[in-house]
Amino acid sequence: MCIIKKMKIIVVSDSHGSYVELGNIVNNERDADIFLHLGDYELPDYMMERFLCVKGNNDYGTNFPLTRDIDVKGIKIHLEHGHLPSFLFSPNEYVKKINCDIFLFGHTHQKLATKINNILVFNPGSLTRPRDGEDGSYLIIKIDEEKNIDYQFISVPLIY
Repeated sequence: MCIIKKMKIIVVSDSHGSYVELGNIVNNERDADIFLHLGDYELPDYMMERFLCVKGNNDYGTNFPLTRDIDVKGIKIHLEHGHLPSFLFSPNEYVKKINCDIFLFGHTHQKLATKINNILVFNPGSLTRPRDGEDGSYLIIKIDEEKNIDYQFISVPLIY
């Protein structure tokens, strides 16, 4: 019997200074292999050490890049916040030009799962300031040895 290990990736965006919520996700998703943050974390870099990050439009004084590409089990994943003009003004054309299998972005504070030219495109929504009329959210992506990709949005109740 062959057991296929799935790589578990947690994707977060637009947490806007909520270190507590980020900590809760890390604690609740202890079996995750990678934690990604797509920008607008609004925390010092040292507080983001558990996450592989890209810079958002509200992240000042950070050393994280604007975009980042990683490879997970042979799947090319592109990360960015989604606020760059080339993406904002022509998202479909921009995504098609990126050499990736999965394109991840934030910025809009709205969950999204779609496909553009066989590229899976995801926005995890906002952890703390959703604009889609729902709770906060993040995304779980699982990739197995056969390069099968599963995903699930996780709802995070807003606490006021």
